[in-house]
Amino acid sequence: CPLNNYHYLKAGWIGLNIVHEYINQDQIYVGSSKSFVGAIPRDHDEVQTLNERSVLQLQLGIMDKLGLGVDVPFVHREHSHIAHHQAGDEWESWNFSGLGDVVLTGQFALILPADEFDPYLSFIGGVKLATGVTDEKNVAGEEAEITIQPGTGSVDEFIGFNYRQTILSVPTISGEYGALPVTLGVTYQFNGAGRDDYRAGNILHAHVATSYQLARRASVLLQANGKFQDYADVGSTGEPRDNTGGTWIFLSPGIGLQMSDALGGSFYIQIPFYQNVHGIQQTAKFNLLFGLSYNFDLLASE
Repeated sequence: CPLNNYHYLKAGWIGLNIVHEYINQDQIYVGSSKSFVGAIPRDHDEVQTLNERSVLQLQLGIMDKLGLGVDVPFVHREHSHIAHHQAGDEWESWNFSGLGDVVLTGQFALILPADEFDPYLSFIGGVKLATGVTDEKNVAGEEAEITIQPGTGSVDEFIGFNYRQTILSVPTISGEYGALPVTLGVTYQFNGAGRDDYRAGNILHAHVATSYQLARRASVLLQANGKFQDYADVGSTGEPRDNTGGTWIFLSPGIGLQMSDALGGSFYIQIPFYQNVHGIQQTAKFNLLFGLSYNFDLLASE
């Protein structure tokens, strides 16, 4: 489930980020309950999917109210399932890496804070392009399902907002005072048709986040992240529509370190708080997310 990681940049500022996600889907759910492989029979039973995604992000402050961003993801995935044939059952697996779908984002500030305790409100809009690989195969030459390919083959649009408000000034362990902010974010993604006319269900993402500054360069982070997804239109893939979409809510505690004025890092663990999948699906016991960010002012020398 994506985190809310957008950082406001003033005009002339550039942010370079590297984010790595580790998600091992080795747990079967039916609805809101833990289950087992093959609990709902079909032509093949999903066993495990290991997802690793590294994203290079570039953010640019065009003006104080307008920022643009681009995300370039690289995906590694290992997937296994049991296929049921007339001649018997067969274990099938895939192991591949490839370019994912590039995302372009724009953020326009509707309210800019004049001081630390003023609110910040911005509108978000963007598009996910069909740049990712969609034809990965295993060693037997069998093409992977579109749902596990690095790319979807679709063009998707999203809109949303971010609201940030500092609610308190609280003491740190060093005796200084730091801001205690609350951030609210909502985005809605309209998914298009991709390979074999498969269209993933539209997605609503919702986030609530805060951070507590322990010391001058260390913070405790906390987010609650929700993902609410419609059923897919499976097109001509033959995939079962009943096993798509659902509701996922995570609690995401983390730590943030500011190594210098320009360089920072973060680590989160996402813990499932509530999951209710449609049909039978793979889920993860936890997700790990690492990030490094470097921000600098292009106009500083002027």
